[in-house]
Amino acid sequence: MKEYFVKEKICWQSIYYYFNKWSKDGSFRKVWIGLLLLNKRKLDMSSVQLDGSHTPSRMGGEKLGYQ
Repeated sequence: MKEYFVKEKICWQSIYYYFNKWSKDGSFRKVWIGLLLLNKRKLDMSSVQLDGSHTPSRMGGEKLGYQ
């Protein structure tokens, strides 16, 4: 298990940089779609839990609606 962890500390800026880069260039989406395609037969869509909650906006009231 130790081989999965590096001894050097990783700064938060590095993590932010790569997360931001991969978010913008679509890397996370490509991985997600790839995983769905590989495992689509294993998905059981008979019971799907979706979060339909929303939060009323605090500033701006009627103009902003919901966030």
